[in-house]
Parts: sequence; C-alpha cells; structure tokens
Amino acid sequence: MPNSETRLVMYGAAWCPDVIWTKLYLKRHRVRFEYRDIDKNPDAMTELLALRGKAWVVPTVVLADGTVLDNPSRQELANRLDL
Repeated sequence: MPNSETRLVMYGAAWCPDVIWTKLYLKRHRVRFEYRDIDKNPDAMTELLALRGKAWVVPTVVLADGTVLDNPSRQELANRLDL
C-alpha cells in the first residue's frame, strides 16, 4: 500500500519493457510512486504474490485507495490518476 508521500506503488522488473514504459510515463507526469523490483527485493515478490497469487504480472500498480491494476494502459493510468 502506498504511504502518505506517494500516490502509488509499482511492482516490476528491469527485464520488462512495460515496466520501463510505465516508469517513464509516471515520471513524465510527475506522479510520486514507490518502485519495488521483484528481482532485487525478495519482499517485493512476496508482496506481489500476496496481491495477485501465481497469476502475477508486471507492472502491477497499487493505487492509494488499494485498487490494483495489472499492466495498466496509458489511458487507464491517465483516467485513474486524473492526468
């Protein structure tokens, strides 16, 4: 869950082009987010499995209200974040 200083948490991995794109999109729109790399941080993978089970995908985005988005499109991010 995001803390009070972030708008969302994103779970991802460096090998995923959709993760790279999503990070760039969020940065371009100055969205505060916490990035949790599932390959570098075992706790991040544990959290992702708790959220999505064995059917996990990256990027997985958790909004401040607890909504979980699996590999969200540009339009879905814009709509959910009022961009």
